[in-house]
Amino acid sequence: MSLARDTSIVADLARSASRDQLAVPISLNVMSPLVAMFDLIWIVLLGVGAGFLYDAVALRGNGEGQSYLGSGIAVATLYSAFGHAAQLYRAPNLLRLKWQVGRSTLIWLMVFVFLATLVFLLKIGAAFSRGEMLLFFTSGIVVTAVMRLAVAHVCTVVISSGALKPNRVILVGLAEEIAANDALSALERYGYAVVRVFPLPVALDRTFDEEALKARLREVIRYVREMNIEEIIVAIPWSLTDLLGAVENELRILPVPVKLVPDTTTGRVLDRPLFEFGPTKAVQLQRAPLSAVQRNLKQGMDRFLAAISLVLLMPFFAVISAAIRLESPGPAFFLQTRVGFNGRQFRIFKFRTMSTLDDGPVVVQATRNDKRVTHLGALLRKLSIDEVPQILNVLRGEMSLVGPRPHALAHDNEYDRLIATYAIRHKMKPGITGWAQVNGFRGETPEIAMMKRRVESDLWYIEYWSLWLDIRILLVTVVRVLKPDNAF
Repeated sequence: MSLARDTSIVADLARSASRDQLAVPISLNVMSPLVAMFDLIWIVLLGVGAGFLYDAVALRGNGEGQSYLGSGIAVATLYSAFGHAAQLYRAPNLLRLKWQVGRSTLIWLMVFVFLATLVFLLKIGAAFSRGEMLLFFTSGIVVTAVMRLAVAHVCTVVISSGALKPNRVILVGLAEEIAANDALSALERYGYAVVRVFPLPVALDRTFDEEALKARLREVIRYVREMNIEEIIVAIPWSLTDLLGAVENELRILPVPVKLVPDTTTGRVLDRPLFEFGPTKAVQLQRAPLSAVQRNLKQGMDRFLAAISLVLLMPFFAVISAAIRLESPGPAFFLQTRVGFNGRQFRIFKFRTMSTLDDGPVVVQATRNDKRVTHLGALLRKLSIDEVPQILNVLRGEMSLVGPRPHALAHDNEYDRLIATYAIRHKMKPGITGWAQVNGFRGETPEIAMMKRRVESDLWYIEYWSLWLDIRILLVTVVRVLKPDNAF
């Protein structure tokens, strides 16, 4: 293949990369520890400044400056630890402005929640000034957002100035493999400058002449030495073991990294996480929706809020229960079989809103002006008050505050047969409210298309779960619970 053809491939790679975003040099990694150190410094200074300001205004100079320094160091250390765990300082993330602001604000909140919990458990509240910590927290929310803006701007300016140079690499491999590999076309975005492409002399039937191959590889070696190339990227189908071995042996004399990228077939598998698995490594074809830490965090928030709600709502429960019993004969609570986490059945608690207690192989959904719904039941359903007793299911560990809404067993079996992805909803605990509900997919589903949209919303929630998303859904639920929507 001619040099003109090689140059054309490089130009195509460069054009495809430049269409997407500003190239992020791999050398931007040098900024990460500097940004982390910068965060430590400004947080300590802010803690001391907030302390002395509170001292001057509220205590008239009678505060202890040493405690202000201690609280600043404690917050800075926790912020740095949480930030590293959340990949706040990963080089490509430094340029993601909205992501940086949102993530840093959440980390700031987590730091103070963690500190408050620690102070409560250790009974050391006297060591911290509540006024100073409140001022520290509120001012920090603003300052951390400003600092993220400054960091992103500085990194952009540094990259644009050309102070950080991308790694110079060459591509060696089969021409069709290089052209078909989408990862290679994105190299420019990740800080690599593709200087030249060296197609190997391999026939269509995958045979090759050893002498011709050695000649081309000697050309590669000469070019690497003359042009000061930093890395060699090899793109050869992994099934061609003889060719791979020959290329590896010839390039062994060079003191630069030689990296083999996955071929188009293997790449689809290696896009997934790779883990140590005893004496070998394994590709994770499917992950649990939540890690152990995330699961415990979500469950802890669920039970904490559910316990508080139950205590506060006890009088409300008594009044509603009495009203239901007085209006129509039957129990105040309605228990119905639902399918929960991992397909396990459980009995859900609801205030009774109908004159019937359907819980069998056939359950008819409530419709507008349904005669089975009592007068009080219509109001309870309109305001979603009938769902409140499900906090008991949350305390029992059968449900979560936020998650895919559980359906009656009869409906669950029907939709599982009609919608291929329906059962995936059971990968997380069902919730009292959910992403589908706050987006309007609640109430009656007379058409299968409506249920499909509800399922799609549930699957999106499972895929993109975060603690902040749960909090957001709970807040939106409170706002929308007074709207009639399509619940009846």
